[in-house]
This record gives sequence, structure tokens and C-alpha cells, in this order.
Amino acid sequence: MAIAQRVVTRNRAHVGNGCVCLREMVFGDPIEPRHQQALAITARTEEAVAHMGRTGRLNESDVATLARVVSAVLFLARAASVNATASVDEIPRDIRDQPAIVLPR
Repeated sequence: MAIAQRVVTRNRAHVGNGCVCLREMVFGDPIEPRHQQALAITARTEEAVAHMGRTGRLNESDVATLARVVSAVLFLARAASVNATASVDEIPRDIRDQPAIVLPR
């Protein structure tokens, strides 16, 4: 959740810039520097999540998949119109709740 909070806080610090970054991640031209920067941020976030997932209970492939799922939830929670007016405290709760419902208990 510390990662989610940091990502959301940065994204919402300047909402306009955050929207541009999210759009660039999805629709940006792969050869443009901003698109590459956005993808690098995503890769670092996924690696941080994967690092925390390496507890011995999951194999490396599952850890990588889980990191991509968490990354997708992070992205969609920030981009969703339902969260347009949500606070930087509400969005991480949404991010926490989404994977929790599908993870094995």
C-alpha cells in the first residue's frame, strides 16, 4: 500500500500532468521520450511490487503476473472517471480492495 499511496500522491499532485502521464502510458508513441519514461515508471513500480511478492509462496512467474495485475489496478484506479474527485486517501483504498477480492485467502 505504501507503493500505491506514493503513486497516487504523485499522480494527483498536478492532476493535469497526471492525466497526461496516464494517457501517454497507453496511447503514446513508443519512440517518444515521454512514453518511454511512463513505461519506465510502470516497470519500476511492477518490480517494486514483485520484490514484495517474493515471499517463497509464489513462483517467479506468478510473482511477475501478480505485479502486472497490481500495476493494472493502479492504472485503472487512477484513470477511472468514478475516481475523478476521489482523494489521495480514497484511491489507495480502492486499489487495495480490488486485488484483495480475487486473491486466494
